[in-house]
Amino acid sequence: MNSDSSKPIGHQYALAMIDGGEERVRSLARAAGSQLTMDAFLRVHDEEPVPAFLHSALCAMSLPTKRPKDETQPILREDGKYALAINPRPVLQTVDGKPLLRSLGVPYGAYPRVALIYLLSQAVSKRSRDVYLGRNFTEWMRRLGYQTVSYGPRGTANRMREQVDRLLACEWQIRWDGTEADDNAFAVRDVKISNEYAGSLEKNGAFAREIRMSEGFYAHLIDHAVPLNEVAIRELKGTPTALDLYTYLAYRLPRIAADKGQTISWDQLARHLGNDADSKRFRQTVRETMQLVSAVYPNANIDMTGRKVVLYPSPAPLERKLVGPHLRLLGAPAAKEAPRSSVMPKAKTRKEEAANEGPLLEFPNGSMSFGTREAAYRKIGLDKGHPWSVDQMADAFRAGFPGISRKRSETEWLRVWDAFVISYAKRRGAAEGE
Repeated sequence: MNSDSSKPIGHQYALAMIDGGEERVRSLARAAGSQLTMDAFLRVHDEEPVPAFLHSALCAMSLPTKRPKDETQPILREDGKYALAINPRPVLQTVDGKPLLRSLGVPYGAYPRVALIYLLSQAVSKRSRDVYLGRNFTEWMRRLGYQTVSYGPRGTANRMREQVDRLLACEWQIRWDGTEADDNAFAVRDVKISNEYAGSLEKNGAFAREIRMSEGFYAHLIDHAVPLNEVAIRELKGTPTALDLYTYLAYRLPRIAADKGQTISWDQLARHLGNDADSKRFRQTVRETMQLVSAVYPNANIDMTGRKVVLYPSPAPLERKLVGPHLRLLGAPAAKEAPRSSVMPKAKTRKEEAANEGPLLEFPNGSMSFGTREAAYRKIGLDKGHPWSVDQMADAFRAGFPGISRKRSETEWLRVWDAFVISYAKRRGAAEGE
């Protein structure tokens, strides 16, 4: 197995998936004792990416991870060309039948991060300032990935409600001094995400089903939205630092042009993530968090092993295939030991390939129900993929198998197809049994 224990576990899973499919990933996870990251990796790998979005300034500068000592004070984030201020403005509420103006405090923790991504994703994807939340709070939270929604003083529903109230009552100031050709400078002053929001309950006690985003914030969001994968967000939703690291890398890595990458200090990364822990503790926390983040974003190429952090150019999270260049370089074995399905096998001439296993071919196109060549694939599908449709499995293979466009020998195609069919039937069978 191609692996390097010094690299994030998601990178190792990606290599294992490319080399031997899901069973190789499971074997690696058992050896590494990492069930959580394996489950996250497989779920994100199996599902088609679902576009989600976050404002680029909020990818670069984060909300507090924990309740601040004085939660009524503004949150200030600044690092070079970035500046973000979140000011908890007071809202008018009715307490014991009397109007009261009070500050709800700044949002903190994982809940407002997930809610913010959902709200902004809805606005961007539908190109509308009006964001529909759902018929009730339980439905909305389930759409965010919370399958178990509990009520009561410390229930998930009330904690989410409190953070959404805080989030939407705040006033935001964003400054972004562009220094790159594609990095437009802007300043957003004194805007709320929603000007009309005053708590998540309407007068009759029903859940506020729709939020109208303020025009100023919406306009800048459309111009500066960073694409994310909603499937990955669901896996990270309980860990604010993981959400921050994922969104920061999703914004930063695809924008790096130099192959040698960009180097930043740990202190710079801490400022981006809004973390005020001591340096040694912060490094340990982020390195541990990167294991989970890499499982849902294996294409993210980042080196955290040294005294500084090195960011390398990487595909965006919505890229379906495992294509990051680091996956073709990570832990490359001696040429003679490299399996034929590895990302960078020893180069063979066409003459050598033909002598050993025949010519290099593309995976069959179209239906597997017809054709002499397709018969072997159809037989594997019928024998090992029953009762699932062979053509349906072939379509899934073409859509999700890394390196599908690469030509291989017929022997190699049949081997990876065989492994895929077994894995597909197993996953579908387990899903139908739930």
